[in-house]
Amino acid sequence: MLQRTSLYAFIEGNFDYLMVVDENECIIHVSELLGGECLPEFSSLKNKSMFDVLTKSSLNTFKSAMRQVRSGGRGKVVFTPKPGKSISLSLKAGYTDTEDGGIYLFFGNRLPGLSKQNEWEKDERIKELACLYNVAELIEASSSIRDFFTRLPGVLRLGMIYPEEAVIYSVYQNVEYGKKPLSDNYISVTLEVENQDKGEIRVGYYDEKHELLVEEQKMLDEIGRMLSVALERKELTEKLTLMQEEETVFNKRLEELKREISLRTEELEEQKSNLDVVNSYLDRVRGGWEEAKVRLKTIFEAIPDEVVLIDKERKIVMTNREDVKQGDYCYKVFFNRDRPCEDCRLARILREKTPLTLTMKLDDKYLQVHALPVYNQEHEVDGILEFYRDITLEKTYDQQLQQADKLASLGQLVSGIGHEINNPNQFIRGNVKIIKQSLEDMLPIVDEHQKSHPDLRIARLKYDFFREHIMTLVDDMAHGSERIKGIVEGLRTFVRKDEGLLVDKVDINTLIETSARLVHNEVHKRADIQLDLAENIPTFTGNSQKIEQVLVNLLVNASDAMQDDVKGVITVKTRIDGGYIVVDVMDNGIGMNEKTLKQIFDPFFTTKRAKGGTGLGLAIAFRIVEEHGGNIRVSSKPGAGTTFTIKIPAGKGAEETAEETQ
Repeated sequence: MLQRTSLYAFIEGNFDYLMVVDENECIIHVSELLGGECLPEFSSLKNKSMFDVLTKSSLNTFKSAMRQVRSGGRGKVVFTPKPGKSISLSLKAGYTDTEDGGIYLFFGNRLPGLSKQNEWEKDERIKELACLYNVAELIEASSSIRDFFTRLPGVLRLGMIYPEEAVIYSVYQNVEYGKKPLSDNYISVTLEVENQDKGEIRVGYYDEKHELLVEEQKMLDEIGRMLSVALERKELTEKLTLMQEEETVFNKRLEELKREISLRTEELEEQKSNLDVVNSYLDRVRGGWEEAKVRLKTIFEAIPDEVVLIDKERKIVMTNREDVKQGDYCYKVFFNRDRPCEDCRLARILREKTPLTLTMKLDDKYLQVHALPVYNQEHEVDGILEFYRDITLEKTYDQQLQQADKLASLGQLVSGIGHEINNPNQFIRGNVKIIKQSLEDMLPIVDEHQKSHPDLRIARLKYDFFREHIMTLVDDMAHGSERIKGIVEGLRTFVRKDEGLLVDKVDINTLIETSARLVHNEVHKRADIQLDLAENIPTFTGNSQKIEQVLVNLLVNASDAMQDDVKGVITVKTRIDGGYIVVDVMDNGIGMNEKTLKQIFDPFFTTKRAKGGTGLGLAIAFRIVEEHGGNIRVSSKPGAGTTFTIKIPAGKGAEETAEETQ
């Protein structure tokens, strides 16, 4: 690697001028002759940027040469400093690596003064001056800035040493003219107009065999300064001309508008006179229309059923529902759907042109719908008028009547069916007792026989196994027969005609056991019933059949509340609390939310309508408990089960309790 100080000394021994720049474009060395003659304004050049020392056009030649020499080529620059008098030097460029990093070298010798110019140099100066004059003439003679830059290359070539091989390129306000020089061997000047860079002119040759002279750069700089002033003046002239043309067009259009306004004013005065007559007539019509509108609105609002007028686009035109806006879609407001109904009445009436009456189900409600066609002046269906009547109660009453009829028929049959079941059951009960007594007498004899016959078998069973289980089987038969009797008696009691009197001595524990037997077949697939009945529960005066109806309803409801995939548990507990008999019916089913809890005792409210529920069971149970002077409460949480609690005064009926409270 070379040492920088020895390299500088070698070059300065062979050339007059030397400037060294590092890779950051900072000047790190200048020869005394170059600094003294060309840069006397700078007291120190060390570590100064080339941007602070050189003009813009000169800086472009330096950067171009630095790229060339870095890649191994040759380069030449035009050294033109910013401050002081106008000086331009032509220097050669080189690049080398030193022990402190890569550096760029720019060097050259003094040129003779103007007093010693030869004839060739004088001719070149004359060409430059002629070029400057021609450029000045061209910008004045050009019809526009575009025209000037289009013709500029032909004039600018004449100022070059080799005009036939010169390449002229310019750009102004982002519009390019001519072709760019193919190499980086070119000179350039920036066009500043109104203190803004508006463009650039580049001059070069087709190849690098011709070197660009300092005089050519100076000529281009003078052209650039001259053009900057001329272009600013040219732009102002073009703007002024454009403004004058626009003003002429504007004045012409203004005169036309004045004539049009005058004619239009006359027409409007005539139309105003006609409109006054029409407005007088419309005011009378509007008054009648407003009166008819108010009358129609009053009629709409007075109709107890929901009424809606719907156009052909299924948009609501008028309705007596306060929460519905005009323009809403009927299927979205009334049926909470995102698309028209499959059985759309509008579509049917548009097709058939006849009124419709039908019954439809919406959530838990039944609606009777009357749809009438609405015709326009051409007697075409333009929409429909629909009436919605809530017939849920009528439907529920009808279902209740049907169910009551079924129960009445069942009540008539139960007595006969019970008689038919009890007759053979009496034979079974009597025969089981005889069989049990016979076995009790026979088994000791068979036991003695088996001692001498250890392989004895009875009914193909080993005697030991037979002896151990035979009495259990007989007891099960007797218990089953008694159970049949109890179920039949409970069923006959349940369907017995009720006079509604509260005169029975009610044993709540006995009623709970009877009710559990009655619902066993319906409940056992979904839940097990567990009884936790306290002893010594007193009786109370009431109606056994009605209390049994309440208990059956609660047990069936509890089984319906169980999850589908898990068998639940229903627990029935009895206890005494401050003179009241308390019955808790608890389940571990799905539970109820707050909304359902608030409506659970309302008539016709049900969550099982799809399964045939009527919504009357708990409402009737609530009334029955109140008739007995008690109350029924419910507590529940979703997923945590439900508990119904019945409290009835112990030992007293509803009339006695009412008398004591007076």
